[in-house]
Amino acid sequence: MAAPQHKRAFLKHVMVSVSGPTSYAAGGFDVEIGELTEVYNAVVNISGGYLAEVASISGNKVKVKVYYFDYDATADGPAIEVPDGTDLSGQTVRMWAEGV
Repeated sequence: MAAPQHKRAFLKHVMVSVSGPTSYAAGGFDVEIGELTEVYNAVVNISGGYLAEVASISGNKVKVKVYYFDYDATADGPAIEVPDGTDLSGQTVRMWAEGV
């Protein structure tokens, strides 16, 4: 969601770094940006060779979906969502967020 024109002059840019969840749930996990009340845009990455994407934004919470690559599973496509219960607590999630 792009910021409304009248709010663009007041946007804050925030960088956060958190550990991944101890038990990943299908569809992603929430990262709360405490410095903002509403997030308009976010970019995320994760360590450990995983791929992360912003699945959705609601208020100051960004849902992060995580994928891994399984090159032997050609039927699955280029990346597969991490299974339920995967421990990502050893991975660092970094996010840039823009909002108010």
